[in-house]
Amino acid sequence: MWLFFGQVSLLGPRPSGWLLVIAVFAGSLDFYDFFLRLYFRRQHTRLPEGSGFAPTSVPLDVGTFSPYQIHQHLKPWAVIVSVHNAEEELDDFLEAIEPYRDHLWVIDDASTDDTAMRLQQAGVRCLRGTTNRKKPGALKDLIGTLDPDIATVVVLDPDSRILGPAGSHVSDLERVIFEFQRSQAAAMSPRIAVREDGILARLQGLEYWVSFSLGRGSLKDHCTTSGVAIYRRDALARLLQSHTLSIYAEDLKNAFLLLGNGDWIYHESRLVVETLGARTWRGWFSQRVGWYFGLIKVYSESFDNLLRTARGKPFFTYHFLVYTGVFTLLLHPIKLLSFALMTSSLAGGLDALLGLGLVPAMRATEPTYFLLAYMQYAVFAVVALFVVVERGERLRLAPAVPFYFFYSVLQTLPVTLGYLNWFSMRHLGFRFFKDHYQDETTLRRELYLGAR
Repeated sequence: MWLFFGQVSLLGPRPSGWLLVIAVFAGSLDFYDFFLRLYFRRQHTRLPEGSGFAPTSVPLDVGTFSPYQIHQHLKPWAVIVSVHNAEEELDDFLEAIEPYRDHLWVIDDASTDDTAMRLQQAGVRCLRGTTNRKKPGALKDLIGTLDPDIATVVVLDPDSRILGPAGSHVSDLERVIFEFQRSQAAAMSPRIAVREDGILARLQGLEYWVSFSLGRGSLKDHCTTSGVAIYRRDALARLLQSHTLSIYAEDLKNAFLLLGNGDWIYHESRLVVETLGARTWRGWFSQRVGWYFGLIKVYSESFDNLLRTARGKPFFTYHFLVYTGVFTLLLHPIKLLSFALMTSSLAGGLDALLGLGLVPAMRATEPTYFLLAYMQYAVFAVVALFVVVERGERLRLAPAVPFYFFYSVLQTLPVTLGYLNWFSMRHLGFRFFKDHYQDETTLRRELYLGAR
């Protein structure tokens, strides 16, 4: 098929230079950002005197301690979880959290099923909320009820489970928490992995490897947190006082508040937390609409603070102002043009391949654009597989490589809807697409308060 597409390209209209630029635009940005982050990750994680590279995004000078010393000097910590109507997944959750049961604190966020009752029957410390406040609001309530001597909190979701370099051992987590406490950082982001098989899970798995191991791994001490993270208890309590408590991009909002306050956040590659990811394409689509609605919402709320924080910090400026502000937000219309061009180019190639004669021969339907963009993303996925992904995971994620181009290009649709939802909610009072995160009335009130 690719040979035929190439022959059609030679016989069809001559490709336009401007259209070629649009076709390779998104992939070129990804390659540029990929290699720049590789360089910065290497620079940021280099240990003194060339003795190797740290497993954290910034080397931690916390000393050397035996397991016994760690256990003796570890300050009290807690695993905190917000659940809502989670009855069906409770058995799996309780099994996964069993090694940490003594540290577990749960808030039931006004479930309408038997979640709270079953947690209490299982002997889990469970605070029952009377109003469904979503995760940030629920955690704010829970933080205030923890034992006062708890210094560190591990925020988990009910569908996640903690792994480590040697499996699920408490000692692995204790060592990571101990080093975190000694570092005096405000928060730490672990690596998130997607469990289960299937092409969608593997595509997300490859994406998460790039996002966490390389993306967060390159950010030194101004990393962003995810929905699963470790916080200094006082830092989390403080930021929740000024948090909008919106479910949209609540973890990004956490990071912006901490970084704007002069705190620092790092990435820890040794601590791995598995999550289910989106299980269906419909769920994935709704998830991404919500993610990018949250991105533009939080970014617009925090922009002035980001400008102040970025002064004198070159890579902070690159990531939060250039990459996020320019590449991701301002240049999205060009990515939308690229998506339209890829669609027409693919349609033209398939039409010629099948001899249907339904698609007119014109520059926008020339198969060359699709071929170049596909090859570009195929090379990118192969490079990412061998440079970023650990050896033991490569074989499992390899089937995602041929489809990564389609996965990346298709993402343009939910991203666009996420941005459009933000504009339409602010100015028209409705959404083009209702994602699964929040109802219309609550969201409208949040945006109104945020605008004030």
